[in-house]
Amino acid sequence: MDRRHFFLQHVLPAFGLIAIAGLLRYWVSPLVSDLPGDYANEGHYAAESRFRNSPTGEWEHITLIARRVDQTIARSGGIAMVQGDLHWYAESGAVIFENAGLYGVDRRTRANVRGYGDVDRTGQFLFPLHVQPTTYAYWDPNFIGPRVATFDHADMVDGLPVYVFRFTATALDETAGYSYLPDVPERYRAHTDGQGTLWIEPISGIVVDYEEQGVSYFVDRVTGKRVADLYEWSDHFTP
Repeated sequence: MDRRHFFLQHVLPAFGLIAIAGLLRYWVSPLVSDLPGDYANEGHYAAESRFRNSPTGEWEHITLIARRVDQTIARSGGIAMVQGDLHWYAESGAVIFENAGLYGVDRRTRANVRGYGDVDRTGQFLFPLHVQPTTYAYWDPNFIGPRVATFDHADMVDGLPVYVFRFTATALDETAGYSYLPDVPERYRAHTDGQGTLWIEPISGIVVDYEEQGVSYFVDRVTGKRVADLYEWSDHFTP
């Protein structure tokens, strides 16, 4: 009876705890941490810019309407197919820049999955859970091309602990975003240099604040030489 009592009082509960831990680790935890199957998000930006539609055109200062929209349109196993769109419009409705793409995203890691989507992308689409103070390659709709985000320091935003990352982008070919311009892409390509800051809540990986600055410029299609700037901007998440 003593052995049976010991088993019921000590051994059986221990096995029960082990079973619960396994359930949490291998079933419940992935469900909680996986990117939702219906993931959707919309971000808006306050921006200042100036723009011209040709290398010799007059500069025009523009008040922009800028937003990014992510929407899951399908799932395949652990991969979410996300339609990611970025639109920059003048108040008149004229298009300044737009980027639309289909991204294959690993729901567990939030990384781009090669072989999925409309372009073979690498790096993170969204930052992962439990962000580390290190360097991340990432590729999302904000630019037509990959960037690198490097940890800079830890900070607080309205009482929330965050990691601050700096990112850079150099000579990205964003011709597709400016293809409505005269002589693009027939005579010129459009390249972009940019840099900015991301404030990331490290547990969730959510970007809680964002700012960037950049310049796009005409590049001679034949010689590859930079001809003239076409678009300069600075933007920030709206409050």
